[in-house]
Amino acid sequence: MAEYGGLVTGWLALTHMQANTAGKLEQALQEKHKMSLKEFYMLLFLSEAPGKKLRLQQLESMVGLSQSAMSRLVSRFEAKGCGALQRHICEADRRSVYTSLTPLGQEKVDRAYGTFQSVLLESLPVRELEQTLRALLNAKNADAGT
Repeated sequence: MAEYGGLVTGWLALTHMQANTAGKLEQALQEKHKMSLKEFYMLLFLSEAPGKKLRLQQLESMVGLSQSAMSRLVSRFEAKGCGALQRHICEADRRSVYTSLTPLGQEKVDRAYGTFQSVLLESLPVRELEQTLRALLNAKNADAGT
């Protein structure tokens, strides 16, 4: 088997750490708040947006989902009946749909944020991450120099 360079090795280590941490976040959010990691991201981005609303297309790129997947995510979340989201048609462009966070949605994201933060503090391998990033940057600079 061929030996691959430090850049590829560093990248694989970084994605492994991210996947492990994301799995722990997903599990904790499901267990404690009955929400997925993507749902948490959606609520978080809405809570930080001006007026606590975003166009569905903006949410797609922020959460990293396709248009249909984002629409399904919002619909599933609305179907839970928790009243966290509202959808509105944009008056200026009737093709655009806005999704906004309700006060109940803000409470939901505030509670979940504490869980998210504590899991990150417990699970994120900071020393390993620092070493991997340093090695990755060094490998990138070395490969760019050749």
